[in-house]
Amino acid sequence: MSMMSKAVHDAAVSSKRAGGSFATQQNRRLDTTGLLRFARQVGEMRASITEIPAWVIRAYAQYNVAQGKAAGTLANMFSAIRVTSRHAGHDINEVCSNESLELGRRVRMGAKRAMTAAEVDALLARASRVDTGLVHMISLALHLGLRRKEALMCAPDLQMWLDGLARGDATLALMRGSKNARPRQVRIIASERERTTEAVRAALAYSREHDLQLVTGQQKTLKSSMNRLKALLRRAGMTGTLSFHSLRYTYALQSALEMLEAGMAPYEVLIELSESLGHGPTRVQMILAHYCQPIKGRFQNHVSEQHIAAVRRRKPSPLPRARARLLAKYRHQELSGHPIGRRDMSRGPVAAPGWPSTDKRKSQP
Repeated sequence: MSMMSKAVHDAAVSSKRAGGSFATQQNRRLDTTGLLRFARQVGEMRASITEIPAWVIRAYAQYNVAQGKAAGTLANMFSAIRVTSRHAGHDINEVCSNESLELGRRVRMGAKRAMTAAEVDALLARASRVDTGLVHMISLALHLGLRRKEALMCAPDLQMWLDGLARGDATLALMRGSKNARPRQVRIIASERERTTEAVRAALAYSREHDLQLVTGQQKTLKSSMNRLKALLRRAGMTGTLSFHSLRYTYALQSALEMLEAGMAPYEVLIELSESLGHGPTRVQMILAHYCQPIKGRFQNHVSEQHIAAVRRRKPSPLPRARARLLAKYRHQELSGHPIGRRDMSRGPVAAPGWPSTDKRKSQP
């Protein structure tokens, strides 16, 4: 095995040790491999990423800056390199931080914006001429703030959501298609409950006629469905400022305004909105700059470092993150009646503690 192969293998093992979704680990490996290739080009190749000199990493940072890469891309790249190196046994946070590498700060102003009512009507009219399933995805994303992948994969949960709306639940459980498989509770906009219910009911009826799918690719796989969805979005004119993600901005703005009008404290509004969008309670500054920019004045002097520090000092979960997500997956499966992921969870090891096992074979004598 060559020195380069050893270093790449070492980085892959460290990335796996760091955890995260398959996509996260894959991105870490790609970013770390780029650094190793640069080290080989400048004659500083080593058998492990932990042995790469700090000056090589700094030179690699300046090389990427000269290539014109965006600040957000650079931040993600060198975050992946730091994480991989730390789990390989060498902490480079101090010598290779974003500040020491002279990397610019990413601008969290948001490249999208919320849609007006007229723009939403025009969008639905265009989408109806393209694909009916796309219309249902747009309606669901508009009322629940779903990401593109979440809207594509939500069909097995629609009956569960409809039951929750009928009970008067204030939130709906979401996990299928979420980023890094993070479960969350999506807040229902009270003034839009009736329209939300109608959107879920219509999408459910359509998906039942199409094998619990809203948009299906030619090869019947998630990847082919995503590719077809991208093509449909281009045909419907959902690109640029008013892309599919703009529906999420529309939901966030409407939800924030409703909570403010109800008298909720501005900082609590940001926390509630951040959790509903799947970002967690510590991302309030990003939520404010990203989704609530048009009403930023209403949060003036309500977001302080003391608020943020208090949220970050919350008592940690008693369970490891991976275990907590696995339990949430079992629970979500029990509620929706459909497995999550490639493997049928009903044939997994054991049901989560406190829930009955769904494996019929274990109940047989």
